[in-house]
Amino acid sequence: CGQVVRHVCALIRRQTTTHNTQLSTRGCLHEKLMLRRREVDSLSSEVSSVVLESDVDLRIYSKRVEEQLRNLESSAVGAYVRSAPNVLGLHKKISACCRTLERMENILANFHRDLGAISSDIQDLQARSMAMNQRLQNRQAVRCELSQFLSDMIVPDSLIQHILLTPVTEQDFIENLHELDHKLNVLANRGVTSYPSCQDVGSLLNKLKIKAVTRVREFLMEKIKTLRKPMSNYQVPQAQLLRFRYFYEFLLLHESDVAGEVRYTYTSTMGKVYFAYFKTYASKLLKLQVDSNQEKDDLVGKKTDDLANCASNTSTAGVPNVLQSPSVALSQASSRPGQFGLGDRAERLLTKEGLQAAILLPHAASKNDAKLSLEEIFRSINYALLDTACREYVFLDDFFLHSFGSPVSKSNDVKTSAQATTSLFDQVFNRTVDALETSVMPQLIHVGQFDLLGLLLCVQLVHSMIHLTIERRVRVLDRYWFGQLDILWGRVVDRMEAHIVSLRVLDTTQFTQAAALHLRIQRGGGISEAAAVVNLSPRAYSLIRPHPVARRYAELAASLHTIGSALSESESFKESVVVTEQTETRVLDSRVLQALSRMHAEFEAVCYRLAKALPRNRLRLVFLINNFDLIISVLSVSPSSY
Repeated sequence: CGQVVRHVCALIRRQTTTHNTQLSTRGCLHEKLMLRRREVDSLSSEVSSVVLESDVDLRIYSKRVEEQLRNLESSAVGAYVRSAPNVLGLHKKISACCRTLERMENILANFHRDLGAISSDIQDLQARSMAMNQRLQNRQAVRCELSQFLSDMIVPDSLIQHILLTPVTEQDFIENLHELDHKLNVLANRGVTSYPSCQDVGSLLNKLKIKAVTRVREFLMEKIKTLRKPMSNYQVPQAQLLRFRYFYEFLLLHESDVAGEVRYTYTSTMGKVYFAYFKTYASKLLKLQVDSNQEKDDLVGKKTDDLANCASNTSTAGVPNVLQSPSVALSQASSRPGQFGLGDRAERLLTKEGLQAAILLPHAASKNDAKLSLEEIFRSINYALLDTACREYVFLDDFFLHSFGSPVSKSNDVKTSAQATTSLFDQVFNRTVDALETSVMPQLIHVGQFDLLGLLLCVQLVHSMIHLTIERRVRVLDRYWFGQLDILWGRVVDRMEAHIVSLRVLDTTQFTQAAALHLRIQRGGGISEAAAVVNLSPRAYSLIRPHPVARRYAELAASLHTIGSALSESESFKESVVVTEQTETRVLDSRVLQALSRMHAEFEAVCYRLAKALPRNRLRLVFLINNFDLIISVLSVSPSSY
């Protein structure tokens, strides 16, 4: 077809060229005739103008012109006769050109018709090509879908062998379990289970699913049973379970009842494990606790043999200057922590390293016959609870697929996912936390209820643990922490009130009698009052030295300030502290500040009552200066010394 079109186009171009040549020849002849006619017209006009302008007779001129015309006619006829063959040849050529043009017209008409037919054929071919292309695309799409469907419906022998015989811990079993999961999902989503061609495949896949579910369930149950072994490290089975968490996902997608059974078995098992662990661990530590009942009567206003205490300090050392520098007296008074001195108790617990140190081992402590303080046992038990709870929460969130964005999570909200994990966590830890709240902690705090510093250290430990849970983003024990704070603050307030009452009811009779006995000999005489103060006997001098109540009050106040400021000064918590309405950290709690204010007022009243028992005003002033100077000196030194 293309060759025919090209041949026709070449023929048309040749005929068109010939036709154009003939047309140009005709145009030249026509132009010559028109030129000759214009020449004749111009000649006649010239003759007329010449005749009119000349004086020649018109008849003579007309005859002359007629003769010229006859001559011209004769010459023209002769010339025409001579050119007749050429004209005849031209006529023949023109006729031939006309015939050629007619043939060309016919050829062009036929070619136009052929072109129309070819255009119709091309359009038909184009439509057929588009239809064929669409059919090809449809067949390819059907082929892809059909081949994928056939691939999904075919159950190879390797799949059956691996599901039935391969150990569940091998990678081949896991890969084929993924393939089985895919085929089951395809069969369920396409809704082809009612087709006869798919019923056999569906029956086989269901049998394989039952077998896979059985083997996976047995494996998970066996791993959960290993958690029940006494003295076993439960973190190892948990790590193995995390490696095969797809097994639980498979159960959750295809046998939710079995998945619920696995979940219930795990939560009940771990609940019993944690309950037994913390019950045993806490009971062993409680046996090593120091009993604070011995400190029940150790109050700031405790009645003691003041004269014996003071005299024992002065009987061998002679009589120092009563107006000596406070630093000298302080160096003797603060060489070691006193009855209410804090020592390094705060430093060992309230730093990040101290808080997250290894928990206490009861068997190691019992071998050394060591006794543990209230705050040491409190930190060890509660840090073990915190660390275990954080690990368990992360495991539950990861293994049971409650984390936001997990493949089977039913929630698209982070908050809802966290609530689901928290609910599962409560099933594991509720019994353990309840035992700690109702039995262990009340017993621990009851035994240490008279250790005010230990109670306050426990309060700060709770705040530190709250900050640590915020740092780890596991806020599942807040109710427990706030409950412990309420119990501890109740004990702290009661013990502070006991110290205040002891100052209020302090009996100064013994001090008054001693002052009357040892200072009456200084009355009268010519000795000046200043000399009388200097020349006191050792027994009399002991009366104007700092009273033991002042020492106890100073130590207690310094210890309270140290505990209150230890957490806020710790660099380890500065970045992790999140100030909330319930966990705000202050230098001192308002309840402690209020109790200290009341205690200070009662202490001043005691000092003034004791000073009134002295016979001279100068002795009273020296007594007050010595006591207040001791307090200022104790509070001025580093709080970590107490």
